[in-house]
Amino acid sequence: MTVAAESKSSRKARAGAAKLSVRMYRQGLGDCFLLTFSSKKGPRYLLIDCGVITGTDKGKEVMTAVVKDICTTTRGHLHAVAATHEHWDHVSGFVQAREAFDDIKQIDEVWLPWTEDPIDPLAQKLVEGRRKAVNSLRQAAMKLRAAESAMAEPLERLLGFSGPLAAGKGQTTAEALEYLRKRVAEPKYCRPGDQLTLPDVEGVRIYVLGPPVNETLIRKSDPTKKGREVYEMAFAFGMDSAFLTAVDQLDKRVEDLSVDEAQKRVLTQPFDRALQIPKDEAADQPFFMEHYGRPGDTAMKWRQIEGDWLDSAGALALKLDSDTNNTSLVIAVELVESGQVLLFTGDAQVGNWESWSGGSWEIDGRTVKGADLLARTVLYKVGHHGSHNATLRAGGLELMASKDLTAMIPVDRAIAMAKVPPWNMPFPSLLKRLEQKTSGRILRLDRKLEDLKANGKPEGVSAALWSRFRPRLRGDEKDELYVECDFPG
Repeated sequence: MTVAAESKSSRKARAGAAKLSVRMYRQGLGDCFLLTFSSKKGPRYLLIDCGVITGTDKGKEVMTAVVKDICTTTRGHLHAVAATHEHWDHVSGFVQAREAFDDIKQIDEVWLPWTEDPIDPLAQKLVEGRRKAVNSLRQAAMKLRAAESAMAEPLERLLGFSGPLAAGKGQTTAEALEYLRKRVAEPKYCRPGDQLTLPDVEGVRIYVLGPPVNETLIRKSDPTKKGREVYEMAFAFGMDSAFLTAVDQLDKRVEDLSVDEAQKRVLTQPFDRALQIPKDEAADQPFFMEHYGRPGDTAMKWRQIEGDWLDSAGALALKLDSDTNNTSLVIAVELVESGQVLLFTGDAQVGNWESWSGGSWEIDGRTVKGADLLARTVLYKVGHHGSHNATLRAGGLELMASKDLTAMIPVDRAIAMAKVPPWNMPFPSLLKRLEQKTSGRILRLDRKLEDLKANGKPEGVSAALWSRFRPRLRGDEKDELYVECDFPG
């Protein structure tokens, strides 16, 4: 059902269509969106994510202020909470601001991706693999820090997506999701093709598009420079398996290993056992003493490479980060009478996008295609803070054909660029194309609403279009906590 030019009757239908406002909180580099739906029985509220990146100055205080505003706005009643994926910048608020969240007395439903389902075998395989990888990489980070390696800081920053490195009980992404699970009798684990509803809200369909029920697509993150896609397959004993096994056994003696652990050590060693020399024996041999020094000889330390293998942790942390992004819950909110679609992609990367952009669903006797939903999208919540690999090009943004398209980017460029190495968010070429596709209607959490209005309409945008857009925008009293936009406009 593609919407073309509006007829008089369609404009009339649009005027009576379900009204929806989307509030983007300005807490820092992280996602937190409050959707307010109109209904005959009063407003209905959906919260999508609630988090901020680790290391944020006064992160607990900031998230507490956000949650208090949510509580006040909703009068302590959220009709649904969706957590898109297990990254700190999406779920930290559920633990950082737990006391404030406890003041929200009623949460009717919790929506999680199927990849968090405790009884789904593939979901549990992914969860357990993620847990083991995070633990091993944290051990590697501590070893690198102790060795004063330059790799320590960037690895720690990458691991920050899973929560603070020095986290205690109640300060991990897993604890955040567990808190949500316990707020309802039974969470909904959403799978592609599912439809979600809010009580008493008419004229709205909420489609579940991702994550894909396919491990290969979950591990497919980045396009190549030539436009082809790169599959990041997990082989039985590839680099990642060997690395994680080595870290896990780092401080264990051979005689203390279980049979399985010993077998893994054999299979993941780079040299046959007959060619290996134990470190203690090597230290007593004249060749090693001459060329590498005695144990503790700092003058010869530059020749000792025993710990250099830990530097590969950065690449594995990036892979883990991408795989987790691809488990994002993706939902499309359709306002039925106007045909408008609001798209919330979490941090979905290539495999997730491809799984639904070309898919279709049978809904009420008609076929709804993923490409059609994209064509009718009037709000795109830009994935992963505007990074280069979280917005599909030909099969994504270029399909968004609506002249009413608005983008919301939960990005703070100053924070992103201060990372080591810098995170180029939003990615310049993506931002430029978004500006073209939206006619400058881009809301960012690092830009105040008053600045957007004061700067005037972008060059090349009609005065009529801009004058229709501005009244749809609102902010809080001090223009610091959030920016909000009404749909349909």
